[in-house]
Amino acid sequence: MSIDVAFLPGSMTPYDLQEEIDSAIDQVRHHTMVTYSRLAVSYQIAVHCERASIPGAFVECGVWKGGVSGLMAIAGLRHGTAERYLHLFDSFVDICEPDESVDGDRAVREVRQWSGSAGPLTGALKPMSGFYAAMGGPGSAAECDALIAEQIGYRRDRLQIHEGWFQDTMPLLGDALGDIAILRLDSDFYASTRFCLEHLFDRVVSGGFVIVDDYGCYDGCRAAVDEYLAGLPSRYFLHHVDAECRYLVKL
Repeated sequence: MSIDVAFLPGSMTPYDLQEEIDSAIDQVRHHTMVTYSRLAVSYQIAVHCERASIPGAFVECGVWKGGVSGLMAIAGLRHGTAERYLHLFDSFVDICEPDESVDGDRAVREVRQWSGSAGPLTGALKPMSGFYAAMGGPGSAAECDALIAEQIGYRRDRLQIHEGWFQDTMPLLGDALGDIAILRLDSDFYASTRFCLEHLFDRVVSGGFVIVDDYGCYDGCRAAVDEYLAGLPSRYFLHHVDAECRYLVKL
């Protein structure tokens, strides 16, 4: 029996742009909890948007300390003109409550384990104190600014950091956000993911990208994405990045 070694673990050829990816990750590694494969694909997508002149901002919902946005900023500086807006949305406090009725056993288990919460979980917009303690705590707008504007050198006037719960900050922008080339959702649970899709998906341009970090992680995130996409006239294929992350190309 012959075995095709191309399908064995560890036998894959390097990523396209491997050296660029590695050097970019070196700059942001202390500002992200995202896996290597997700960082590599995010970088490749950002480079594609620059090379293909896909218009619109790079938008990330759930940024922690800004590592993935920083990675996309590096791609923009290397392959674009640095004129593109970066929009970072985050509460910059511990994760909010999941909703036990929809977000699934893993979400409930992790929140209880890492925050010590024992009460009912109804999806309230309140921080689950201690959730990020083992990871160095929640990020801050100042840390994101220091990484992207100061260390990476992206234009500060093109960097927009929106601090607060998505449900509070996004409606305030109205049409000011404009077109989106990349929408990256690291929004964890059902309510936040559905809210981001309802407010931002239509702004993603044709040929732009939507990346969903938690699709294979939390039941609520998967349900929000599946339900939203099912209501659209077009049918989308979700490309597989790793066990948890998916992305699509906007038609």
